[in-house]
Amino acid sequence: MSRLNRLAAVLLTAAVSWSCASDKPPDNPAPAVPVAGSNVSALVGKWQGDYSSTETGRSGSITFEIKSGDKVARGDVLMVPKGGLDAPPPAAGSDPLATMPQVLQISFVNAEGGVVKGTMDPYHDPSCDCQVETTFVGRVSGDTIEGTFTTNPTGKETISTGRWKMVRQKPKS
Repeated sequence: MSRLNRLAAVLLTAAVSWSCASDKPPDNPAPAVPVAGSNVSALVGKWQGDYSSTETGRSGSITFEIKSGDKVARGDVLMVPKGGLDAPPPAAGSDPLATMPQVLQISFVNAEGGVVKGTMDPYHDPSCDCQVETTFVGRVSGDTIEGTFTTNPTGKETISTGRWKMVRQKPKS
């Protein structure tokens, strides 16, 4: 079975398991993210944005949502590798998953004094073919959060950086 077929089978199994485990899906199906700090209320709402790194050529989208009174948010990041959706089909024998977008999980967010800091779950980076860890920091200004991120390959000294920005979405009337 090819890696692509195995990935499709895993995703289908996860979707079926999720639908059987819960009678009512959450409003936002993104993974739960622990949130702490004295300024959590400044993050209440649904946020959407994007990020990019000129160093790696990668970019993607960010979604994040927290409801009033919650200490758990929901959110994730979609990483599109360099060339990503516009890349030519992979060469025979190469890994077709290397140019496919990945959903990355936000693992923790802290909001203190108008500053948001957090971490991502470790993930496989296609450019170095290694595990990496990413941290981010940003400043809240009204309905916008803007900042930078740093990605560190596990066991290597190379560090890449980039910028990110999210905007709070207006509630639908």
